[in-house]
Amino acid sequence: MSKMGKALTIIVIAVLVAGGAALYMSKQSGQSSETSASASDAQAPNGGGRRRGPQNAPITLVEFGDYQCPMCGYFAPIVQEVLKRYPKEVRLEFHHYPLVGLHQWAMTAALAAEAAGDQGKFWEMHDLIYQNQEKWSRSQNAETDFVSYANQLGLNVNQFMQSMRSPDTQQRVLQDVVRAREGNINETPTFFLNGQKVTDKPTNADQFSKLIQDALPKK
Repeated sequence: MSKMGKALTIIVIAVLVAGGAALYMSKQSGQSSETSASASDAQAPNGGGRRRGPQNAPITLVEFGDYQCPMCGYFAPIVQEVLKRYPKEVRLEFHHYPLVGLHQWAMTAALAAEAAGDQGKFWEMHDLIYQNQEKWSRSQNAETDFVSYANQLGLNVNQFMQSMRSPDTQQRVLQDVVRAREGNINETPTFFLNGQKVTDKPTNADQFSKLIQDALPKK
């Protein structure tokens, strides 16, 4: 595809996404991805999300994340370590909350993860995106990085690109965004343990594991 063709494609995608993203974008210049949270007893918004772990796990960890958010990138390996430590006890439910007013490629990354999910590789793409966050975040066209990851995962690249550009894929991401806004979530990452908001985020896997341990049913 020519440079002009690529540019036109990007513009078209941006217009399509902007129509839905207008529901939630904040234009305030001083906004931060680590702004103060809502009430401490907030409940996790219902429905949607991608799930990882046993369905009957006693602990459900809900995360609202932005793939380009540095703090989300920091927590990604911590969450993975917690899942390794509690493979039968914890189920992760991930929701997209791309802060597009702050992060240029956040929506594109969310679309890439969902597009990979259409071929059964959501979590593999999810992990690759976070592992390489520093690289693609500085890219002039991060979509090319995501296509490279799709190829690395053995996906059908043409199908992957079609899924990324699909209004249905965009709608799935925006449904998560609506849930976040309805739940008064205004920072990423935001975590819930069994429906209760984690107000004091742990800073490492050991601290996070203690939260899980304290939340487990007592024998």
